[in-house]
Amino acid sequence: MPRFRRYRVFIVFAALITFILFRLSRQQHWDSSSQAQTFDYLTPKEDTHGGSSPAERQRPADQPQNAIAIAEEPVEKPAEIAVEKTSSEKEPPPAEPNVAQIPIPTTPEVPKSAEIPTTPETPATPEVPTVPKVVLPIKNIPPHEVVVAEGEEDIHPISPPGRQEFPDLPPAPTIIHWEKQKEHFPVPTESIIQLPTGRVAAIPRIQHVFKDETPDAKINREKRQAKVKVEFQKAWAGYKEHAWLHDELSPVSGKFRDPFCGWAATLVDSLDTLWIMGLHEEFEEAVRAVDLIDFTTSPRQDIPMFETTIRYLGGLLAAYDVSESKYRSLLDKAVELAEILMGAFDTPNRMPVLYYNWKPAFASQPHRASQRSNTAELGSLSMEFTRLAQLTGNPVYYDAVARVTNALSDMQDRGTPIDGAFPDNIDASGCNRTKPLTPKQPLSYGKPQTPPAAGEPEGYALAHPNLVTDPLPRKRPVEEGPGTLEMVITPGEPSKAEIVGWEDSEKERDTKPLKRSIDENALSGNASSQSMVSIEKEHLASTAPSVINTPDTALGDWDCVSQGLEPAGPWEIQSFSMGGGQDSTYEYFPKQFLLLGGREKMYRKMYLKTIDAVRNWMLFRPMLPDNRDVLFSGQVRTAGNPKEDLKFTPEVTHLTCFIGGMVGMGAKIFDIEGDLELAKKLTDGCVWAYESLPSGIMPEDARTLPCKDAQNCNWNETVYWEALDVMGTGRDKLVEEYIIKKAKLDAEIEAAKIIAAEKANADEQAAAMQGDHMNNTHKVATDAELRAHDITDFNTQRKSSLNDIPDVNTEVKAKSDDTPSSNSLQKRQSSPREDLPKPITHNFRDDVAEAASTAKKADAQDDTPNSSSSGPFKSTMEKVYVQKEKENNDEFDDIAIGRVVGDQTEFRKPIEDEIPDPNMPLTHKQWVEARIKRENIPPGFVDVRGHKYILRPEAIESVWYMYRITGDTTWQEKGWKMFESIIKATSTPYGNSAIYDVAMADTQQTDEMESFWLAETLKYFYLLYSTPDTISLDDWVLNTEAHPFKRPTSA
Repeated sequence: MPRFRRYRVFIVFAALITFILFRLSRQQHWDSSSQAQTFDYLTPKEDTHGGSSPAERQRPADQPQNAIAIAEEPVEKPAEIAVEKTSSEKEPPPAEPNVAQIPIPTTPEVPKSAEIPTTPETPATPEVPTVPKVVLPIKNIPPHEVVVAEGEEDIHPISPPGRQEFPDLPPAPTIIHWEKQKEHFPVPTESIIQLPTGRVAAIPRIQHVFKDETPDAKINREKRQAKVKVEFQKAWAGYKEHAWLHDELSPVSGKFRDPFCGWAATLVDSLDTLWIMGLHEEFEEAVRAVDLIDFTTSPRQDIPMFETTIRYLGGLLAAYDVSESKYRSLLDKAVELAEILMGAFDTPNRMPVLYYNWKPAFASQPHRASQRSNTAELGSLSMEFTRLAQLTGNPVYYDAVARVTNALSDMQDRGTPIDGAFPDNIDASGCNRTKPLTPKQPLSYGKPQTPPAAGEPEGYALAHPNLVTDPLPRKRPVEEGPGTLEMVITPGEPSKAEIVGWEDSEKERDTKPLKRSIDENALSGNASSQSMVSIEKEHLASTAPSVINTPDTALGDWDCVSQGLEPAGPWEIQSFSMGGGQDSTYEYFPKQFLLLGGREKMYRKMYLKTIDAVRNWMLFRPMLPDNRDVLFSGQVRTAGNPKEDLKFTPEVTHLTCFIGGMVGMGAKIFDIEGDLELAKKLTDGCVWAYESLPSGIMPEDARTLPCKDAQNCNWNETVYWEALDVMGTGRDKLVEEYIIKKAKLDAEIEAAKIIAAEKANADEQAAAMQGDHMNNTHKVATDAELRAHDITDFNTQRKSSLNDIPDVNTEVKAKSDDTPSSNSLQKRQSSPREDLPKPITHNFRDDVAEAASTAKKADAQDDTPNSSSSGPFKSTMEKVYVQKEKENNDEFDDIAIGRVVGDQTEFRKPIEDEIPDPNMPLTHKQWVEARIKRENIPPGFVDVRGHKYILRPEAIESVWYMYRITGDTTWQEKGWKMFESIIKATSTPYGNSAIYDVAMADTQQTDEMESFWLAETLKYFYLLYSTPDTISLDDWVLNTEAHPFKRPTSA
């Protein structure tokens, strides 16, 4: 019996162990249970929508719960996204075992086994119908207006300034949260613009009808796709390890940064890419992390509307779409964010404040849109809010962006200097201050009139309720007189001021009261604070026109007339282009048309006007060394009359490379004949820019030389060099003039030297003929002889003279001589009368000249063996010194002319022949060659202004569109060369980094990895080598951040 019981225990334990092993074998990752404890997550079995339920997510106490009404849409079969199977995949063809199956590692490091060389496949030329020839207009542009002068300030913005770098500081002790405010300018319910309804329009097919690929083509495509996926996994692992829940990873140092409000921009931006690449476990983990993001607070004071909308709101909605609406928490967070952003639209004309101060102290006050709103930021909000309205059934989101589109359409219809295009900056305030209104009187001018009923916005409150009176500051006395000016700051706009009485006559200036003069009794505390607030509030409302229900910023100046969108600063030179600052506004015209199912015709009208302006004014063909037929879109500037003052800049910017995909898609959906060929050339232009740089990567900003006629554009090196050097052959004339002048000057110098030498010889001969030292008629020694005299020899002479004083015997002998020595300086023996002092009449300068002449003769006699040693300069020691000096001078001469000192006697060319004349100007050829070498200018470019590459996606974006639209596999080959060059230059241990200079083959990295590297660039590379049904252009439409939204169907 006991044995039976022990046996039964063994059976129970065996069953338990078997059950445990069975459960563990079902786990794909053994550490998933520990990771799941970090987040409040429900498995799909517990929650059919995925993510966490609203009850379990922790929200701030003051955050309202947003009820979401999901619009009922027709049930349709979701398109397959990540599963890429074609008819040829059912029976895989036989292939090499090492090539057909490629392991996809989960570690960030790329294994060597995955680096299998890919063989380029033979491009398949698709059958396309005959395309009509597109002829661009001939551009009659003066050459000096084509190339922007070097060093000129570029007013063309590269990208909207949405980034703000913050230092890594400890968290603030008090965290401020956003609170929903009562709207100051609400839209009546009956005036809300509704989503278009009705049947979906018949839109032509966009994507090419692909045929089944060959087995070799499929293997090659999948190998490339696998490498792209490995790069994404490495960058994602680096972000997860070092920058989780932060905006961006620093891929070199392994740190993080938060330029976009600190709401995990990379995580939200990469959600749909994770799903598309089949990384579903990583996707679900990221969805759980999204619940931890608190959109109600941020270390940043303002919210950049453009960047937040396209990255965060677009990323959440696209992830919800591609995951087939399984994760309801994504839509909840999108609504939560949208409710915050909607406060930016609460303006008198409903135009958004593009940098929205979200804190309650600012958000509670009325505000206007900026008088200098960036066009791209203003017009690139429509897709995201439209898709949110479609998913929730709440039309207020569509109403917000529809009003912006209506205002842009009205501005386009009224006309701009470049008809159909918009300037870089737009006045979106809706307030015209140039029209005269009833002047506003100061507060000290008595009690104002009763305000009208519509005189103030709803919910308006003064910025200083319950005012506490402060003592007036004491001001220093100001001397007033004819030489003093008084400045008055415009209310509500501290940056603007005017001089008091500038436009008044002197008589009016003396009698007119000051605009800002206020009764001191009203502010000194004699009147109560409540009465002062009441008087000010009534005054502000009383001066408001009855037709305007708009306050100005902060102070409530009612001094403007309503207007629509206008160019910012009509007196400024306006800039028009398809580059940064305007790009995505035009991009959204055809995409919004697709998102609405073609039921809103306004977007078609706006796109057609825009593309006409692009063809007529902006497209150009650059002159290239290989005569490659490509196109770019440049920039035009005008002060309002383009026929007279137009200035064209042939810019080549990376941001503009999106235009190839936009023009190609527009050509298909709007059936524009010939535009598809333009799209191919525009895309190929950016491919050429990638191929032309040493790093294989296109620069951020550059300039080329445009051809006047796109049909006749042959390479001309003379013209190209003139574009590089604006002086051209004028430099050669300067060199000729310099040579002539220098030759003339050299001849004059040589003539002067000859004359000086002849005069020196004559003076020397004349001095030698003088035998008497006491003769005062000696000629003054020339300056040249004085400079030639060595002070050392002179000291030696003096020392020798002192040592050679004769003794008594010598004096006696000299006294008895009849012929005194002319070279002796001894005293003559004479009578006492003769020994008396006499006036000094001796010319000592003649002695110096004679001594110098004697020294020269002594040097000439040193080489003679029998030379006499008599005289003051012929002592033994002095001869040694003179000989040593001569040897040193000879040695220095040898070094100067290039002869090697020592045993080596090899003679080199004189230095004067090796070093060019530093004063001689460069020739035209020398100047151009020096500039090309100094600035690393590639052939075909005339200037490279932006050398950086920040992992941008626009070029590969258009390459992907061209492949999907045309079916031409040559675009895959071009894209692969781009991918290899980018990875080689940007790869780091933790991801990929931007680089400083694409003009260098050995580049340096900046330690920055923006979120669009994972959201856009790698996504487009991955889709380029995916099957055509993955994010098909006939089923999806992508926003400017490459987030795909589901297009409505005819059902």
